[in-house]
Amino acid sequence: MNRGLLAGLIAGIFSANLNAETCLSPYIKQKTGPEKVMYLWTLPAGAGSDYLSVIDVNLASATYGKILKRIEVGSAGNEAHHMGFTDDRGRIWAASLNTSRFFIFDVRTDPLNPRLERTIENVPKLTGLTGPHTPYALPGRMLVTMASGPEGTGPGGVVEFTNEGEYVASHKTPNHAYEIVVKPEFNRMLVSSWVPQKMFMSPMSEWDPKQFSDSVTVWDLKARKIVQELKGDPVPLATRWALKSNASYGYSINHAGNSIWMFRRGKDGVFSYAKAADLSPGCLPGDLRLSADDRYMYVSCIGGGEVQAWDISKPEKIRLHDTVQGLVQANMMHLTLDGKRLYVTNSAISSIDFSPRYALRLIHVGPDGKMKQDPFFAIDFSQAPNGPARPHDMLLN
Repeated sequence: MNRGLLAGLIAGIFSANLNAETCLSPYIKQKTGPEKVMYLWTLPAGAGSDYLSVIDVNLASATYGKILKRIEVGSAGNEAHHMGFTDDRGRIWAASLNTSRFFIFDVRTDPLNPRLERTIENVPKLTGLTGPHTPYALPGRMLVTMASGPEGTGPGGVVEFTNEGEYVASHKTPNHAYEIVVKPEFNRMLVSSWVPQKMFMSPMSEWDPKQFSDSVTVWDLKARKIVQELKGDPVPLATRWALKSNASYGYSINHAGNSIWMFRRGKDGVFSYAKAADLSPGCLPGDLRLSADDRYMYVSCIGGGEVQAWDISKPEKIRLHDTVQGLVQANMMHLTLDGKRLYVTNSAISSIDFSPRYALRLIHVGPDGKMKQDPFFAIDFSQAPNGPARPHDMLLN
């Protein structure tokens, strides 16, 4: 690689926006003002192409709460799941759990009319890994967690591409990589874990607990090297670092342990990892979001059909603050930068979804952290024009 380019990338790694948008990479250009459009990565409940739903979330618009268009990717069976902006917010990388394809959408040219710019095929052959989960932005680069080896079994890793889609490198992990979070101030990256690709694409009755990953790896961000492995309850999914500058702690939801765990960087640079709370019986957490002021944490319960708000103003002594119930199979969430609106979808993976009542919902969050579901904002994906569809990950613009 050109030394000048490498130096520029390294410099960018340590010049992140320290007031990052909640639960997005700190390198992503921050949005200003209220959201106007939502991008929702969607897969059909039956046959047909996966697609990006474009939804009007501009309160001043006559089409507020409506799906404006669907951009099909031209292939079926991908298992649309997670996606992420590039650092300049000009592209969306959308990953597919089943086929391991990457779809790159242009949202810079016209945010209301995204365009499928590129499809990256043969990712297992290119990278030696399968089951892409979370695309995550670095300066000029995209990292994507991969659950497994080339056959859908064995440990996974993290793959690295340019924003435009050129392959750079594969970085192996000892577990089934799930999600990435970084803290540039400490030159540290955390990668959580879950299960191998062949398992998560099978019915849950066939899942083997012996193959569950139970660790979060700590990386030297600049060197892309693992420096520590944190062990806890099995299947530590969503992992979030507190957003305040130099915050040394954060949390993960551990699905199979039905628990919340806290990680903390010590003064010596070594990380600790301990259980912060047990969740209500049958919750089975799916997603975790932190408010921009690091005061509240939101946990979705796939099994319990609810969203919980936790008071984390005392990071070592978190407590349940509020609950919204009646959200069947609550899974992915997206919290607005002002902390006032929490969007919720309810499809996890096609192999384990137990309810066909697919929908996008909206929860309003008051200044006291109390939540209330909006009775008027509801998009029923079980009645989608091209047939029932499963809504999963969301981005706002």
